[in-house]
Amino acid sequence: MGLFDIFRSKVKDLGDSLDENELTAEEGTDEAIEAIESRAELESKIESENEWDDIEEIVSSELPTDDEWDEIDEEDAPSPFEELSIKKRTPTKTPTSTRPRGSKVDLHILRSTTGRQLVSIEDAPRGSIGSSSIDLESGAKLEIDLGGGVVESGGRVIKQSAALDSLLEEMEMILLEADMGIDIIEFVLELLRAELVGNRLRKGADLAKVLEASLKRALRSLLKSGYWDLDETVRKLSIDEDGPIVLMVVGVNGVGKTTSVAKMAHRFTQQGHDVVLAAGDTFRAGAIDQLQTHADRLGVRCISSQRGGDPAAIARDAIDSARARGADVVIVDTAGRMQNKRNLMEELRKVHRIAQPHLVLFVADALAGNDAIEQAVVFQEMLDFDGFFLCKLDTAKGGAALSIAHITGRPIVMVGVGQEYVDLHPFDPDWLLEEMFQ
Repeated sequence: MGLFDIFRSKVKDLGDSLDENELTAEEGTDEAIEAIESRAELESKIESENEWDDIEEIVSSELPTDDEWDEIDEEDAPSPFEELSIKKRTPTKTPTSTRPRGSKVDLHILRSTTGRQLVSIEDAPRGSIGSSSIDLESGAKLEIDLGGGVVESGGRVIKQSAALDSLLEEMEMILLEADMGIDIIEFVLELLRAELVGNRLRKGADLAKVLEASLKRALRSLLKSGYWDLDETVRKLSIDEDGPIVLMVVGVNGVGKTTSVAKMAHRFTQQGHDVVLAAGDTFRAGAIDQLQTHADRLGVRCISSQRGGDPAAIARDAIDSARARGADVVIVDTAGRMQNKRNLMEELRKVHRIAQPHLVLFVADALAGNDAIEQAVVFQEMLDFDGFFLCKLDTAKGGAALSIAHITGRPIVMVGVGQEYVDLHPFDPDWLLEEMFQ
């Protein structure tokens, strides 16, 4: 049963017991006037809160950057190709200009955290044209569209009421059960309330149906920004750049990084790439043997050392080996790091500094729910990344995916939906929403 089916069943009894006077007011009455005035107050409150978020973002962007990271010279970056319709959202960076004076070339294009150009997904979900929208601190845009359930004139005015509170509370519980983060749930429902109260409900419209449809469109809008195609990006970089394309895979303990590396290697070899694996997880017992076994099955080269070896040196050796053999892709596996272990994170940043990866991918476990969200946020503060691999999505509720994309401002690039090598697919936000809500 989808989440909306559960929502409908829970509010059915509530809806059957209500009459229209409990949810709406006749236009021109004191209740209707009060509802319209309260809508303006709610909208003003949300806009004010968002302005403070923007101020905090500007302050954070002025802090010194980590000197561990190598600076990428703009002249060394790949030449810009077609103008991309979807712009990268970066929580800690605010572009000062997208086009130099007199230039016809738009420089505001998708780039990786190391300055490489990403190939955007032109047909990323567009959502509805909302009646209102707000830019979130993560860089995403949340759109609220009440659809055909509301009208500009006539109808009855939706009022602030216990009945509306009950509908929103039921929806909040459903979303919590789906592993969505409490912060994003509260923000979305608050914005929905601000949009509903004071609007005019079309005659005969069911407010519960208007609410659920609006929520689905709002969640889709959270997932539609900044998507890029891993396959096409690697293909384009392998043509444009000298030497192998380096992908660094990171994450916390036990989320499935090594298996994801193997699935990725299989996918790239099927596309004609020559892949070299770097067994940079020298900490976990059996990790090197596990990756070597995958490499043997896939027919790719794996560079490793004894347990306890220097993962940065292994990454460097793998890149040198790939360059000598003419291989075009290197995937660096890394040891799982608990996001609160700063000494281990420093070691990981050393690997990053030595390998100078073109792309950094964070592997998250969809079954971890809110823990996955917290892990991603703390990890991002220590080592930024370009996108997510979300494992075990076939058995998860999916709410963590929505929250991760919203909070970090990074897209989900690939999802794991099984144990086989072929069970790795580009993330489709529309598929996730259909699975969750229908």
